[in-house]
Amino acid sequence: AGCNGTGGDGECADDVAEYLFKNDITPGIAGAQVVTTHTIGFSINLPILAETARVSGGDYFLADDVESLSLAWMKIFTTINEESLSFAAPAVAVNSFNRTQNFNDLYLTAFKASQDTHWPGNLKKYKIAGGQIVDSLDQPAVNTATGFFKDNAKSYWSISPDGNDVQAGGAANRMPDPAVRRLFTNQTANNDLTAASNQVSTGNSSSFVNADFGLTGSPTEPTMDMVIRWARGEDITDEDNNPATTVRNVMGDPLHSQPAAIVYSGTPANPEVVVFAATNDGYVHAIDGSSGQELWAFIPKEHLPNLTKLFFNPESSYKNYGVDGDIVPVVADRNGNGIIEAADGDFVHIIFGMRRGGDSFYSLDVTNKNSPQINWRISSPEFGQSWSAPTIARIDMDDNRINADKAVAIIGGGYDTVHDSIGHPAMADAEGAGIYFLDIQSGEVLWRTAADSGANLVLSGMTRAIPNKIQAVDFNGDGFPDRLYAADLGGQIWRFDVFNGNTTTGIGPDALVAGGVIAQLGAEGMNGNPSDADTRRFYNTPDISIFSDNIQNRRFLSINIGSGYRAHPLDNTNADRFYSIRDEDVFNKLSQADYNSYNIVTDADLVEVSGSVGAVIGANKRGWMLTLPSDQKVLSSSTTFDNEVFFVAFSPDTAAAATCAAGRGRNFLYHVSVTNGDPIADLDNVVPGTEDSLRVKDLAQGGIAPSPRFLFPSPDGGVCVTGEDCSPPPLGCIGVECFDPGFENNPVRT
Repeated sequence: AGCNGTGGDGECADDVAEYLFKNDITPGIAGAQVVTTHTIGFSINLPILAETARVSGGDYFLADDVESLSLAWMKIFTTINEESLSFAAPAVAVNSFNRTQNFNDLYLTAFKASQDTHWPGNLKKYKIAGGQIVDSLDQPAVNTATGFFKDNAKSYWSISPDGNDVQAGGAANRMPDPAVRRLFTNQTANNDLTAASNQVSTGNSSSFVNADFGLTGSPTEPTMDMVIRWARGEDITDEDNNPATTVRNVMGDPLHSQPAAIVYSGTPANPEVVVFAATNDGYVHAIDGSSGQELWAFIPKEHLPNLTKLFFNPESSYKNYGVDGDIVPVVADRNGNGIIEAADGDFVHIIFGMRRGGDSFYSLDVTNKNSPQINWRISSPEFGQSWSAPTIARIDMDDNRINADKAVAIIGGGYDTVHDSIGHPAMADAEGAGIYFLDIQSGEVLWRTAADSGANLVLSGMTRAIPNKIQAVDFNGDGFPDRLYAADLGGQIWRFDVFNGNTTTGIGPDALVAGGVIAQLGAEGMNGNPSDADTRRFYNTPDISIFSDNIQNRRFLSINIGSGYRAHPLDNTNADRFYSIRDEDVFNKLSQADYNSYNIVTDADLVEVSGSVGAVIGANKRGWMLTLPSDQKVLSSSTTFDNEVFFVAFSPDTAAAATCAAGRGRNFLYHVSVTNGDPIADLDNVVPGTEDSLRVKDLAQGGIAPSPRFLFPSPDGGVCVTGEDCSPPPLGCIGVECFDPGFENNPVRT
């Protein structure tokens, strides 16, 4: 205020910078396009420069030579490219006292991309109240313009507003004193991770050798004890440039890993929750859901060598990966009282893979939340990177190796890095092309299907990696799945029928599983050399639902899935689509002979619905497809509810340099009918040319948005007497960007 430009010495700089920071300078682009001004005082400290940076959210640097000037520029560029993002959906615990609802505590992982090896991350707690996400002050926490948190939001566990600052507040700032921190690894054959021989501590350094931590003994390296102390949280390298502080309040980034919130006991109003979260620093953290304090952390032995690289934290052109797979809980509460009691035979396990961090899967027994045990670790030469989140199911197989609960973890074979190249591979994938049933207690492979002769079900056409979660469907409600669906990186959809009660070695009518390809929608199966545009890949889980087609007067099972090149989300080469395939054999089981002669669905069998409404899917068609705009792709699974399909498409920001948005990209929520892809809207007076715009709306959040998720909140405060207050309406959320899905009659969680 009062700046007229006549005073000289840049007196208007702070006013102009503040205006540009508080006003959207490009309203035509989604989100607020604002300018952050960073300033450098060269050889002189100018208050006007400090004020200019302060009022515009920037940083002020002093420099007096080439080296310090270069360092200031590097810090500015790093700040510009560091975005607070979350790719994983929030963790919300199932109400163990009323399983038709979720608890209202919401646990969100967040990270900040960096040019360094270490990317900062955190776990924060919010709540759901009144159909929205609120902070610890019971104030709306989400900025609707950005799809992330308001600057003044104060998460639980935080002592001051932490808003969109990944490193402020949260569990990262509730870490135990390094001297007493409980940090474990699987160094020895002792499955008790709390055993002295498995502790990552200087008192146990005799159990390790330098190579375990990636050290060679060079005098330019830290000592093993220094790395251990640093890993436990000591600020050995003065990371915060403050010699007075000796503790690192740090977590790594949970880039793709979905945390898990598990209820151990308590009451509906005050449940005892532990949140398990994994990061690319290689840690699995157990966090008290009430206090935010870490109970313990586990570093798989194969990730110990990364600690030295993280210790130095150099700039890196390549992302560092550790434990990047979803945390999948397996909970047995025998009497259903919501309390985990080992004496009753109850147990809690968590299973997780590494995603880009490796090819192994781990299972930890965390029945005693303070005393983790190793159940098993599995890796195999035919595994790809362990991307596939396990599906927990019960299979009634005639095999004395299976546990008493007949419980298995069903996994896809993983990701083959040959698909890091855009073109369709000329040869069969060397890794990841298979599906496995693992015993949840021992990790033993009980059954598998693959192309090799050693598989229980040999399918010569299974030549493409399967990195996604396998979908299991129980039609008759007996607790055992009757059907499995999977998808692969060749653009194929697979179906399997499970014949519960049969042996794993049976063949023909005595086989445990029969199956095969039912759709080819990408390059696999094409003659000649498929183009890059045709090289559609499925990284997502098939979304399954049953619906009735009133025109044909019959039921179908819809298989909904979108294509997108998750390995290279900025690439727009592929012609990506969203598909809804109709499986007419809803309850009929097929034999292997049926699968071997199956009439495989291709694009030619589907009705294209883009640019139109009211499409009729005749008896001679096998479903519908929606061709997306050339810059959009589907990088997360869809969700179908009440015959309505919700899915998110991502558009990379190719104009990032022009908008200074650091390549956040844009996300779009599609909401369509499962019957024919029509918009969920008033279709009586559709203006020609607006059909596709009715199907979609812009989301505010940048980055790659997670799958749509529906939450079924508990009553506010956890208790109620009767009436509507006991059954709040469901809430749809994509990350923390939530909406009213508009369902009638308040459906419940099943």
